[in-house]
Amino acid sequence: MASRNPFVRIADQYDGVPPLLRAPLVTRAVGDVIPFVGTAGCFVEAYTSRHVAVRLDNETRLRNHLGGLHAAALALLAETASGLVVALNVPDGSAPLLRTMDVSFEAFAQDAVQADATLTGDETSQIRSRPVGQISVDVTLTAPNDDTTLVTGALTWAWMPEERLANEEKE
Repeated sequence: MASRNPFVRIADQYDGVPPLLRAPLVTRAVGDVIPFVGTAGCFVEAYTSRHVAVRLDNETRLRNHLGGLHAAALALLAETASGLVVALNVPDGSAPLLRTMDVSFEAFAQDAVQADATLTGDETSQIRSRPVGQISVDVTLTAPNDDTTLVTGALTWAWMPEERLANEEKE
């Protein structure tokens, strides 16, 4: 039976596609599910159940007063990578929801930045085995061609049945 989880469907749909074609197709598909990701210009570089990497280029509309990437854009990048790796593992019928975000800015982000979020096998099993839960995901932002850490973060994600989220919105 096909998954109802839209993020898993995207991974499955583009599983056998060559990497040069897969990345833009996955990026567009994720942007269709989460419109703000597309609006912000996030580009999905890696998309698996254990590792997601998302890049953001330094475009004029994303810059701060010093010409680097704005702190809010960097936080969005951390949220996107960590949220997608969790979303790729939530059970059908459940949805991820960001609970807390602790982001530290280590160095000036002048050029493109890539966020990497990784889960262990135990963490993916934990998420997949329960319709409700919570997990902290570490994320590191670096320049794509440089190992210098620009931003680090620990984001806590919860997941719960979509019906429960809908009921909480009505209250």
